[in-house]
Amino acid sequence: MATFGEFVIASSGMMSSQMALNITGQNISNINTAGYTRRSLDQATFILNGSGLYRSSNTVSAGAGVMMQGISQLRDPYLDIRFRNEMSSVGSTDALLGGMEQIQQVINDVNKNGITTQFKDLLNMFGKLDANNVGTKEFDTLVRNSAESLCQLLNQAASKLQGVMDNYETKYKEEVDVVDTLIQNIRKINEQIRKADISGDQSLELRDQRNLMLDELSQYMKVDITYGTEKLGTGVEIEKLTIKMVDNSTNKPGYTLIDGVNSASISIKDPDNQDFTIVVGELQDKNGNTVLDEQGQPIANGDVVDGMGYGSIESMRQILTGQGTFNPNNTDETCGIRYYMQSLDALAQKFAEAMNDLNTNDPNGNPMAGTIAGAGNLFAANDGTANITASNICISEDWRNGTVEIVTSTNKNSGSTANDNISRFQDLFNKDFTFEGAPGTIIYKGNFEGFYANMQAVLGSDMQAVSSMYDTYATSADELNNSRDGVSGVDLNEEGVNMIQYQKAFAASCRMMTALDELMDKVINGMGVVGR
Repeated sequence: MATFGEFVIASSGMMSSQMALNITGQNISNINTAGYTRRSLDQATFILNGSGLYRSSNTVSAGAGVMMQGISQLRDPYLDIRFRNEMSSVGSTDALLGGMEQIQQVINDVNKNGITTQFKDLLNMFGKLDANNVGTKEFDTLVRNSAESLCQLLNQAASKLQGVMDNYETKYKEEVDVVDTLIQNIRKINEQIRKADISGDQSLELRDQRNLMLDELSQYMKVDITYGTEKLGTGVEIEKLTIKMVDNSTNKPGYTLIDGVNSASISIKDPDNQDFTIVVGELQDKNGNTVLDEQGQPIANGDVVDGMGYGSIESMRQILTGQGTFNPNNTDETCGIRYYMQSLDALAQKFAEAMNDLNTNDPNGNPMAGTIAGAGNLFAANDGTANITASNICISEDWRNGTVEIVTSTNKNSGSTANDNISRFQDLFNKDFTFEGAPGTIIYKGNFEGFYANMQAVLGSDMQAVSSMYDTYATSADELNNSRDGVSGVDLNEEGVNMIQYQKAFAASCRMMTALDELMDKVINGMGVVGR
């Protein structure tokens, strides 16, 4: 090495220590920055000497100092993959639980006056309409008022469930738009990182932003993220990020969402169709042109059908569309909003039909109209249709104006105190009915109160199961995130140790420079002066 080569060694040590101190300061200043990844300086020893024909074997070299090769982010790709897979499960169960909690606010009447209480009240009113009060207008009015209250409660429950449906539908559409925007933003960052890579800039801040977006995307859907390379020619390669939606039915990568600087759009296939199917559009470049594969065909994307999706988006769709045992295909096991809407309708219809039958037909099924005073339908649909549902059930106009009354006896020749039909009405509340869902499917066998209690039990069981899964997934995700932070997060104690280490290394390099300066001063000014 040349005479002043040692100064190069010392100065390179000073510069690398200074840069390491700068990086340590950057880490410490961003300790609370969301998504920030801890950085470290990449260093390698710098050697100039080599072999040659006339190189002496007695020549030795300490090296030429330290060389800074770049700055690295400390991340564990395996932990990223595991965390994002777990977050798709967290997002899925969280969305299911959120939807079920909204349904629970409607149908849960534990410890409050609700539909269950009103069934008991109506039965109690029939009990008061006993033999001593048969034919009195006052007690018929009590029964009618109680029945009207029951109708109103069913109307309110149906209206509230429809409100939950409308609100969740709006939220679902907004979330789909959020996912589409998120994918487009990742594509834009990919484009910026690509330009930086071409110019030799590591663009660490952009990569931090992208990692945050990837974490967020993983909650909405299960994704497969791979880092490949893009060849630019002349032996130059840069990073290329590819994101595919995982097909949950096969657990393998499916539709391509992002391929480098190209991306697909995410949208609801038909907003007016109540199946809320998601469609992944064709892969397009930043100018909106369709990207073709090697055979000149568009990248194959399409509808996200049942079983393919996973994450909060799919769970929200299940809450909106899940019919449970009412599904005519008998394939949908999710009890979403529609399941409880149809269950309420089944309850209202079965109750109205049974009550009307007792007030219009005798025990043998013979019509009582024209032979028994007051015979007629007690309940009807307030929209004039023949189909009674929870949303339209009401007291019939004839019962309201007094044309129809509770038939106390099916025997026209019985006395005024006969109450055999009142007993039939009372027995009705304890009678077992078969409530059917899809053709060939029985939901429940029991009385009216039992059916409504079964609705609450189904919801409670589902909520307990989903809540348990959510706790498991959330705990696992937290543990994985802590493991990621152990690698990628900034630890103040560790950075403090690094700061002392690099500061001492910088001071040692400075002292080396001083020692070399003293040595050279002796050589230049102190040697060769004897004998002058």
